[in-house]
Amino acid sequence: MKTLEAKAGATERVRGSTWMRTRERVALAHGYRCARCGRVWVSSRDQIDHIVPLEQGGSNDESNLQPLCTDPCHKLKTAEEQKARFEGY
Repeated sequence: MKTLEAKAGATERVRGSTWMRTRERVALAHGYRCARCGRVWVSSRDQIDHIVPLEQGGSNDESNLQPLCTDPCHKLKTAEEQKARFEGY
């Protein structure tokens, strides 16, 4: 699959084994629970979310990361961010 190019000025996304170790640390720090709803977070199903998106200048620092269940929490957060971007134009 083709990797999408990052927007100009966006922080580069961490990938590979470094990202997998970071995901594990963030999930453990949150007790393997979704930061929004408290549901059990499962690495094969759920997401580690950038609180401030990379394209908005957010970092890959663990203080900017949170575990979110994919559905509904991550989907809702993504929709909220898209709505805010659209309203900003």
